[in-house]
Amino acid sequence: MLLGCAVAVVLVGGVVPAAAADQTSPSLTIAFAPQEPQAGSLATITATVTPGTNPDSTGLAVTCDLSWVGLGPSESLVPGADGTFALQFLVPSDSVPGPRVGRCGVTDDDDRSGSTLYFVTVAGAAPDAAPSVASHTPAAGAVDVPPGANIGITFSEPVDVTGSWFAIECTSSGSHEAAPTGGPTAFLLDPAADFSAGESCTVTLDGSVISDQDSNDPPNTVEGSPSWTFTTASPVNQPPSVAPDGPFSVDEGSAAQLGATGSDPEGAALTYAWDLNDDGVFETPGKTVSFAAPDGPATPTVRVEVTDAGGLTATAAAVVDVGNVPPTATLEAPASSSAGFPFALALTSPHDPSAADTAAGFSYAFDCGSGYGAFGSASTASCPTSDVGTRFVRGKIRDKDGGVTEYRGTVRVTVTVTSLCDLVRSYSTDPKVADDLCAKLAQAQSAPTASARAGLLGAFRNQADAKVDKGLTAEQAAELELLSTRL
Repeated sequence: MLLGCAVAVVLVGGVVPAAAADQTSPSLTIAFAPQEPQAGSLATITATVTPGTNPDSTGLAVTCDLSWVGLGPSESLVPGADGTFALQFLVPSDSVPGPRVGRCGVTDDDDRSGSTLYFVTVAGAAPDAAPSVASHTPAAGAVDVPPGANIGITFSEPVDVTGSWFAIECTSSGSHEAAPTGGPTAFLLDPAADFSAGESCTVTLDGSVISDQDSNDPPNTVEGSPSWTFTTASPVNQPPSVAPDGPFSVDEGSAAQLGATGSDPEGAALTYAWDLNDDGVFETPGKTVSFAAPDGPATPTVRVEVTDAGGLTATAAAVVDVGNVPPTATLEAPASSSAGFPFALALTSPHDPSAADTAAGFSYAFDCGSGYGAFGSASTASCPTSDVGTRFVRGKIRDKDGGVTEYRGTVRVTVTVTSLCDLVRSYSTDPKVADDLCAKLAQAQSAPTASARAGLLGAFRNQADAKVDKGLTAEQAAELELLSTRL
């Protein structure tokens, strides 16, 4: 042994194959239903199989020793769709109560196998029960029974009947005689007269005169006086009618209350349901319902259906007039602006109750004071100014359906010595020219008299005119001269 040293193993000449996975055989577990079957009753044995692996099992088969019920020592169980194996068998009626032990085995196509013991306890035969009514027609609580119906009675075992063993009483037609046929387990009572329409009838049996035919007594008679009640069908139902309460109209993005009025020839209550999306399904219950109108203009069709107590229906259609709602916005315009400089108009916070209109987008048009321009996608506009005065401005927002909302505002265009100097500096390409002109404006602003001020402003205009093509264009000089007259 080497201590403190690393040992490396190098494989030469090939790859060592991975170890094969372990092979397993199939196995099984056993269950009975019921867990303690009675003598003389049916029972089911079920085997749940775990297939073998490496390779996976195929061709699984299960056998069990069922010789204690008169079957073979290797009785085959039937495979089921769920992968289990099962077999139903009869426990002999003379079986002695007590435990039973057996063995079940499973095999596959690879000759692998597994087995397990099972344990089951046989219970004694159930004690004799008194005869009873197993079923009857009409059923208890049955409605719409035809007035000419017969009454069927099936007992839990063969019986003998004597005397007046049944009675039929109805709320309108009274007592009914009937001729019984059949037996000894199933009897049919054919009333001598039909029942009345829409009445309640009760069948009552006298258990004391209905006895079983076996010799395992007691008990041997039906307990008590079994009874049940049914209701015959009402007269033939007539269909209802319905009409919408319209006309209906609503703005897009809002909801309209739709209503309808129905009537039933029998005067019974009606249930209402609406098809609000014209798909043929009456999905919205109620006599009055709310209809949401997502987009307009549109004329969707809605339908209402009424159903009477007998299941008969009537339908009617109506058109909802959905109106387009013009979009809204906020016109943003300055209260005042300096002459010579442009001011901005904007329509902000656009809103339309129609999600479709909002998704499609809006178009905008602006009037800077001399008339509207064309609609476009821009929500802002730049408005040039060249003189003082009050501008009456406007803006329009329009949706995809042509709905338009107009907004109005006013902008006061003014000029001051400061703003005119700013305009000079924005126009002039020669800083010295701008400095000289702004100095002249400053002198005029501080002139002691009006005449001195007028003279200095005149000098400003002459100086501006002299700087054409020397830092100013002719148009710029003319605008500056005009605005100086507005000071």
